[in-house]
Amino acid sequence: MPLSKRQFELGIDSEAEGWMRQAYWFLAGQTDLAYSLEELEETILGTEGSSGQAGKLEHALDVLAEIGAFDKAKVRGTDYYAFREEFDTETWERVLSKV
Repeated sequence: MPLSKRQFELGIDSEAEGWMRQAYWFLAGQTDLAYSLEELEETILGTEGSSGQAGKLEHALDVLAEIGAFDKAKVRGTDYYAFREEFDTETWERVLSKV
């Protein structure tokens, strides 16, 4: 299955992009909280997710941190993610504020 140019640039496939959208909208609705990787895995993949899916989700979350949509921090050995900035979830481009 071909990738969009943006998926290619981000190093993701359609499944990972869907997870990125789920994670983005979940954290966008909770801007005062940070969630651990495990909490996001359970929220997005459920309890039936495989280790392969978990690794792929972690990569998708890291992509969101790399582009600036999320902040990522390690707290006592655990990766946490928090909403940082508004993005268009179709293009994964930063939404410029209209000031």
